[in-house]
Amino acid sequence: MKSNCPSCGAELVFKSKISVMTVCEYCNSVIVRHDMNLENLGKVSEIQEDMSPLQVGTTGNYGSKKFEIIGRQKASYSDGFWNEWYIYFSDYTDGWLAEAQGYYMVSVEVKEGVEIPNKNSVKVGLTVQINKIPFSIDDIKEITYIGCEGELPVKSLVGSKALSVDLSGPDNNFCNIVYANDGNFVYLGKYIEFEDFQFKYLRELDGWK
Repeated sequence: MKSNCPSCGAELVFKSKISVMTVCEYCNSVIVRHDMNLENLGKVSEIQEDMSPLQVGTTGNYGSKKFEIIGRQKASYSDGFWNEWYIYFSDYTDGWLAEAQGYYMVSVEVKEGVEIPNKNSVKVGLTVQINKIPFSIDDIKEITYIGCEGELPVKSLVGSKALSVDLSGPDNNFCNIVYANDGNFVYLGKYIEFEDFQFKYLRELDGWK
């Protein structure tokens, strides 16, 4: 879908039919899509760049599927921050590529038929069954979303807070549970080595080849 930013008039291109919002790269306005109508929700601050080699436009492989990074959310917590890259697969489905402390996790949201522990019962080391797979809780942190860019499947979360729980399972299985004010969200996927993605169109960083 192509349209024009209602704030500055620049051309906007929604690559994914699943995306509901995008950030105009020219004026930083948050634009929400209602079918063919666009709503301007105001502006967001530019994300301060970090040492990530990834960027909107980077492509890669996940198993037999190719994907393109089309958006990003940035989350902060008491010890730092991490990037959640929104990816659009070659089979027209979507997912997330989380990048934190040198680890890379690809996951997709599980929207139905999954049971999760009560928020008040989660603790590091606890083993829980998610979709009949045993997962161990590795990390629990209070997070705040501090920035976004590109396309996203939800309205901008900037400024909102949540409890994020990371779990690991057998065969590099990964799970993330987000307890938020507007509901609970479950993402299942795998830990992947950087080299296995066969990335293209990475951001140029000093010292990288």
